[in-house]
Amino acid sequence: MLQSFIPFLDKERYLTVCFFEFFSNRGSTKNTVSFSELQDNLEISSYNLQKVLSTAQNLCSQISGLKLEQAQDKKITLTGLTTLKLKKIILYEAHHSLRFKIFIHITLRPKGYSDTEFQQKQGISRATYFRIKNLLLNDINTDINNNMNSSEAYSRYYIYSVIYYFSYLNFIDDSSGKKDIAASINYIILLLKLSPTNIQRKQHLYFVTVCYWRSKIGYKMSENDEKYLADLKKTPDIKKIVDYLNKVWASSVISAYRITNFVLTFLVTIEELNTDMLSNLQDYDSVEKLTHQQIALIHQSLGENFSQISLFSLTNKLLKINAKMLVPVYLDTSYNRMKDWNFYEDSYVSIARLAKQLLQCRADFKSARPLGKNENTQLYYSYLFAIFSEIPATAFSDQVRIAVDFSQGIEYTDYIKKKLEEMALLNIQIDRFVNPKTDIYITNNFDPTFKNDQVVWDHPPLTKDMVNLRELIVRVKNAKHKKTANNNLSSNTEN
Repeated sequence: MLQSFIPFLDKERYLTVCFFEFFSNRGSTKNTVSFSELQDNLEISSYNLQKVLSTAQNLCSQISGLKLEQAQDKKITLTGLTTLKLKKIILYEAHHSLRFKIFIHITLRPKGYSDTEFQQKQGISRATYFRIKNLLLNDINTDINNNMNSSEAYSRYYIYSVIYYFSYLNFIDDSSGKKDIAASINYIILLLKLSPTNIQRKQHLYFVTVCYWRSKIGYKMSENDEKYLADLKKTPDIKKIVDYLNKVWASSVISAYRITNFVLTFLVTIEELNTDMLSNLQDYDSVEKLTHQQIALIHQSLGENFSQISLFSLTNKLLKINAKMLVPVYLDTSYNRMKDWNFYEDSYVSIARLAKQLLQCRADFKSARPLGKNENTQLYYSYLFAIFSEIPATAFSDQVRIAVDFSQGIEYTDYIKKKLEEMALLNIQIDRFVNPKTDIYITNNFDPTFKNDQVVWDHPPLTKDMVNLRELIVRVKNAKHKKTANNNLSSNTEN
């Protein structure tokens, strides 16, 4: 699970999560392990290992398809573990953790319990309550604690990130204010002309629920919170939202304006606000200027192949990404476990290189605030995936040409060609016939006259064969990219 959410699990429940994560990280082919290896990995005694195994066995009995078996030689085998089942285990342990329950109580009070009532419901003493509460707050990052103490806007965003990660609303029987929350979400969706996906609807629900519950227990945003919010223009659309929230939630126009600002900042952060609504942001012209610079970079990189892209769609994607620079404080939203860029840089050299150029363009843009901690990673992947989705692979110069020809017949040859479509993102082209420009020739019969790379399959390809082919394609692509770079360097030197 994500490192930043560990404080919300009780120690023994976190050990159970670590037990299953250990098997998940090993992969399905390595599902048998010795007691001693488990002890070393979990850093626990043999006595505590038995407690973990007992808890894990109980969980397996509740989750269909998950099976834990112990052998006499002090080894155990776990089968049936998937990413979905691992997530279910994490959520189960979180929702049964006293630490998580205390966090919900002190930040949201969804049931309206006093401290005494909460302690009675949980069957704990006052001393236990305050001891665990203090341990929880001490384990949360110091900067987070300081920001929560000084800013209501930051508190709401952080609480949202915690309960969203643990799918808290899926585990409660009823939600206080459900009718008001749903009405507010629907009104804003209609007014802003949003078309939310299933995941975005879940994000809306969690975000607005946090705002509703925090407001209900007396927490209000102040002038100090504005440093976390994007600045809005006083447009008719903004006024409509302010007027609505002033009637439903806020006690004053200023309070309603801050809530409106907070909602739109959130939508900008998750890149959901439509580009025609982004113009409601102050200094939006700087976002357009940066985006135009990046489009020029892409044009320069692709050359005549620039005509292959849908300029309108690509521009809209970049505008949404770049609009986040108008949010004064960087808010971490995703990709926080993807700090290693090597896979994409090795497999998709041209695309990764272009993503880095767009990132550098943003970093050098003087009108934008400096990049926040971890924001490089966030933006790199945002630009990378925008390129993947908006620019055809064929627009890049590192295309690998593959010819396929098998003696088993045309239907088998066509099947292999169809199979290769799974690798379309690697920018491959299937040649109708073998020719001097073919980079890779796939066949069942070795041809000594073909001088480039040749793959011989005397049986239908297995998973390992496709993996090996993919690695070969990547090597050929990288060689082409290196050759192009050297040619460009030589050309520049001569000039």
